[in-house]
Amino acid sequence: MNIRLPVRAGSFYESSPSTCRHHAGKLLEAALVTDPLPRKVYGGLVPHAGWVYSGRLAAMTFKALRSAGELKTVVLFGADHTGMVRRGEVYDSGVWRTPLGEVQIDDELASALLAEADCLRANPQAHAYEHSLEVQVPLLQMVAESAKIVPIAVPPTDLAVLIGQVVGKVLAKRSPGVSVVGSTDLTHHGGHFPAPGGHGRSGAEWARKNDRRMIDLIEAMAAEKIVPEADDRQNACGAGAIAATVAACREMGATRGICLAYTNSYEVVREMYPDETDDTSVGYASVVFA
Repeated sequence: MNIRLPVRAGSFYESSPSTCRHHAGKLLEAALVTDPLPRKVYGGLVPHAGWVYSGRLAAMTFKALRSAGELKTVVLFGADHTGMVRRGEVYDSGVWRTPLGEVQIDDELASALLAEADCLRANPQAHAYEHSLEVQVPLLQMVAESAKIVPIAVPPTDLAVLIGQVVGKVLAKRSPGVSVVGSTDLTHHGGHFPAPGGHGRSGAEWARKNDRRMIDLIEAMAAEKIVPEADDRQNACGAGAIAATVAACREMGATRGICLAYTNSYEVVREMYPDETDDTSVGYASVVFA
């Protein structure tokens, strides 16, 4: 049996079952969705930095999806930080282990997806060291303890739209209750990355405007423009995951994206440590599709 072991527990989030559960619970408590949501929500986007930075926004997306209906299976579209992703790399059977226990793969749905097109292939190894989905699973466990998952790593190429279309068509036909969640952070500005907007507050504001360009495309569900935009403006590290999620939700019936909240690491650090100086900024958004 395939068992995907956690590789970021203890760094991006807590490794102790009790502290992991406590922190996830606090994030969900703080994730307030203040505006009324549409009756039907098909999926969403979550950021994937350490929980201290982006966990509240990720929790907000899962909380919004759960409020719209029971989460029995969630297809998770992940980014590619390892360079191992060439197609839609499907973790097709077994379990994902987290500090909160094991989450079952929906192998029946995975098989149905794999049978549909060769842009998807079974490749659990592609997920071994990729954190973009790992950090989401304990949050999902907290809002839907028995939910199953189908993790799919997506390359940041034009193939991402086709991957999403294939998944969306299958779900619309055979599994209309399944939700789709994509994982991405937005602009990485400063630090080890370029800083065209300058330093400090001016850099963070430049990054915010750069992120707004991507969020506008997401809300317009312009799946085909996502990867080219990220290539041009470097405003998403999971552009393939975004494009696949938008394309899938569009096939399922969604007509718009709704950005529930946006922040960046500069703002988060300043809130926690007002006197701290940090020239880096990484953008985070919580989005649902309805």
